[in-house]
Amino acid sequence: MLRLFVGLELPNSIKHQLATLRTEISGAKWQTPEQMHLTLCFIGNVDDERLDAIYDALYGATVEPFTLAVDRLGMFGSRMHPKTLWAGVSPEAPVVQLHEDIVRCLAGIGLEPWENAYRPHITLARFRRRRSRQLVVRQDKKVESPAINQFLSQNDNLELPEFQVSHISLFSSTQRPEGSHYQIIGRFPSDGPNDPLK
Repeated sequence: MLRLFVGLELPNSIKHQLATLRTEISGAKWQTPEQMHLTLCFIGNVDDERLDAIYDALYGATVEPFTLAVDRLGMFGSRMHPKTLWAGVSPEAPVVQLHEDIVRCLAGIGLEPWENAYRPHITLARFRRRRSRQLVVRQDKKVESPAINQFLSQNDNLELPEFQVSHISLFSSTQRPEGSHYQIIGRFPSDGPNDPLK
């Protein structure tokens, strides 16, 4: 059984610049540079024998080269129950179009990827399922985390160099004691039949 998703690889320079944003926030589990990517489509658990069909389907995706830039930070969840700190990219339109094309290609082989409202992002940190000890209840009863607020405001003008997107990647995901480990097992378009990842 394989746990798979399709995503975009990031240049090492971008990953290391994002890693320098790491700061002390209670409950946050930060991603390492090796874990950073932009998910296009989460496939989930599939039997090994379906891998060839997935390869064939992804070769049918239209990957027109385009340029992206990481230009903002955000958070999923609420100030009281934060789930994820993320970095956003611009423009979003070609990424969303690629996501939709991949979903279409996988549907053609009977795979219906897990769907939610898709929003392109790079996960920087995830939060454990407990309330942060750094929460503050204001007089108006609203709850906020000063550390998260400070992190987002300090990086409000984030602007990293543009990078070129020319292919999509198929990742396998395995859980290890130190966290998720991702391995690239295919790129599309590839270098053809001699592609060592195929």
